Amino acid sequence: MEILMNTTTDGLSLPNTPYTSRAVYLTPSNGFGSQLPPKVPAHIFVAERDQAFNPATGTAIINLDLSDKLKTAYPATTPNLLARYVRVKAGETQCLNLTTAGEVYYLLEGAGSIAKGEDLINWVEGDSVCLPGGGETVITAKDTDCVIYSVTDEPTLSWHGAESPATKSGPIEAVHYPGDEVMRLLSDVQQRETEEEMTGRFVLFTNAGAQTTNTVTRTISLAINSLEPGGIQTPHRHNAAALTLCLGGSDVYSMIEGEKVQWQRHAVMVTPPAELHAHHNEGEDMMLSLVAQDGGLFYNARAVGFSFD
Repeated sequence: MEILMNTTTDGLSLPNTPYTSRAVYLTPSNGFGSQLPPKVPAHIFVAERDQAFNPATGTAIINLDLSDKLKTAYPATTPNLLARYVRVKAGETQCLNLTTAGEVYYLLEGAGSIAKGEDLINWVEGDSVCLPGGGETVITAKDTDCVIYSVTDEPTLSWHGAESPATKSGPIEAVHYPGDEVMRLLSDVQQRETEEEMTGRFVLFTNAGAQTTNTVTRTISLAINSLEPGGIQTPHRHNAAALTLCLGGSDVYSMIEGEKVQWQRHAVMVTPPAELHAHHNEGEDMMLSLVAQDGGLFYNARAVGFSFD
């Protein structure tokens, strides 16, 4: 094969091929001064929550999509995670074929089953399920409509142009976290004495495939968090973005870099990465929330970035 050559102004001959034509060179004085993509905005998804809980919506998938603000070419709630509501009418089935390495589901309302391949899990309100990526996820509602909240790492794979791992080839297996057991454990946690550097009273979910990072998938960390009436969580920050689903409480809000975000039941709030934030419960009821983060990526990078300032 003939290789054409280009000659530079100083007489140096360089190969001219389709491969060299793709090369781009930069010579900045500050290698870390490149313009970053848009920041992750603090946000709460209220209209999407209302649509998910409206019986007239029928069986539907409702993405919590901030791609217009993040400037991504694919749906994303944060750069690494995509959250959504799934509504399934009584007696109907919703199938999802997602490009993920792992999937998390929480049943907000109703009862039924969730399945992938040979794995079939019957669940009720308050249960959580972790599934491996790849293949088809089938959600079936029994006698009443179901509303499901889901978080996946679809944007992470989209960024890489990657496909889901082959079914059963990855480290994550199907796991069922019954809500009654989670609440029993949380009740025990709430009896603990307050410690100086306590980040909250919560139950963290994990499994054999992700226990080294205390996550539910290799990307996603998941916990049920609580805050007593009158309680204020110590302000802190971390490199992971957080998706907080409000499950219970009244007059609860977050302060994120000095900005107040009022919680709404069953709505999802985005806490941007590395921003100082704290939760406040000025109501009379216990605050409960389901918190998903892209924490596994930062554990693996040894860059959790947690601090109380």
